[in-house]
Amino acid sequence: MSILSLPGARVSIRRSDREQRAAGWAVAACRTITRWIARSRQRRALREIAESNDFHLLKDIGVSQEEALREAEKPFWRR
Repeated sequence: MSILSLPGARVSIRRSDREQRAAGWAVAACRTITRWIARSRQRRALREIAESNDFHLLKDIGVSQEEALREAEKPFWRR
């Protein structure tokens, strides 16, 4: 059990184990969603680069056009 103390306050709130697990789950869910959003944006940008035939940009990041398109095809939840 942890105690949450607010600065300047005399009241402390005790969290039960269930509340701590729920808070941990919520944080993990937020991190996962944030990771999915970032991955989706990155894959969309990669697709735009590959489809616009910017071979110099693909070379800068070290992938071929085929590799870029293959990666861009993956759903956001897959690594």
